[in-house]
Amino acid sequence: MTKKLKIIGPYTPEHEGPFCTRDGRAVRILCTDCKGEKYPIIVLVEEKGSESIFTYNEHGRYFPDRGDSENDLMNAREVPVAREFWVNEYADGLQFGNLFASLEDAVLRKKHDGYIRTIHVREVLPGEGE
Repeated sequence: MTKKLKIIGPYTPEHEGPFCTRDGRAVRILCTDCKGEKYPIIVLVEEKGSESIFTYNEHGRYFPDRGDSENDLMNAREVPVAREFWVNEYADGLQFGNLFASLEDAVLRKKHDGYIRTIHVREVLPGEGE
């Protein structure tokens, strides 16, 4: 099971975390009390495998004088996400050593010797199907 962040509301200092941007990127808060600054909250925002520094006002707003921004700081919580993958079945069994992220990739890489079919596998999360 993997996890992703779900927005539960705008930033509040009482929330212990996790946090994300309004568009869902994960955030690590470095400090909330940068002195003498209009933007006292300093964070790292995850972007394509790296992190960028962002600053916010005390209410978690990226542009305090404008409307909502995709960069605004939000309270979040972790929610489980089912894993999905494709596996090829052969006459001698399933090839779990070769899991594929898409049907197209599984079919493209199938071995022709003894190939039977490609199976879509989705993890069942606790509470599903009860």
